[in-house]
Amino acid sequence: MDFYSKFVKRREKLNSLLCVGIDPDIVKLPPSLEKVPDKLYVFSRDIVDATAEYAVAYKPNIAFFEAFGSKGIEQFEKLIYHIKTNYPEIPIVADAKRGDLDNTARQYAKFFFKELGVDSLTLSPYMGSDTIKPFIEDDSRMVFLLCLTSNPDSAELQQKTFSETGRTLYREVAALSEKFPVKNVGLVVGATHPKELLEIRKAHPDRIFLIPGYGAQGASLEEVISVCGKNSLVNSSRSIIFSSSGTDFAQAAGKAAASIAEQMRKLFG
Repeated sequence: MDFYSKFVKRREKLNSLLCVGIDPDIVKLPPSLEKVPDKLYVFSRDIVDATAEYAVAYKPNIAFFEAFGSKGIEQFEKLIYHIKTNYPEIPIVADAKRGDLDNTARQYAKFFFKELGVDSLTLSPYMGSDTIKPFIEDDSRMVFLLCLTSNPDSAELQQKTFSETGRTLYREVAALSEKFPVKNVGLVVGATHPKELLEIRKAHPDRIFLIPGYGAQGASLEEVISVCGKNSLVNSSRSIIFSSSGTDFAQAAGKAAASIAEQMRKLFG
């Protein structure tokens, strides 16, 4: 099943948009895991098992694994395999923010889509359309283009205006997405920009948005849901996975995910 179909089926089943971000920051892991081999994998696996009932999608961030070289990558691969094997109905968005020349892009696509078998990938669109195309030659896959990100300094470039069109860079990126099928190319739009999020949604009603910045970064769920529409994944990472630093970290994560999912159901009515 392709990403788009999995997303829609899962969204409708749960009446939710919750994407659980897996960012296993080594300095924040529970002390109980200090001497556990493959602690990044064990922590992430337990979080997944505790939240699978509530997750519309998972977004594991490869940076937290890559930092430990081949041993970290091995743990990332084990995590992807665990999700695919035990929860095949839940789509996986690999948060890798790749973007490079055509021939290099093909190698990234081969690793993430062929070797790992994830459903989707985050991309930087800075180098243009020909760097995006290799990732969607298999039309069962989805990519999310970095459009308007949630970090404080995103405005330094993303909100600069082009004199030729009068549009900001983030609007140009959103317009670029229209060159590609809706089922294959979506947009990353930060929850910390609700006004702009609504603006982009009105201009691109059918695009799937991946929305970081809810929770630990400060945006309210009510504000986000009111403007993002149902073609969205609202990501929550730290506010779920680090709900507890004790031995009950997984159970606490499950409760946090359940609470957010319930809030979403109420907001959808």
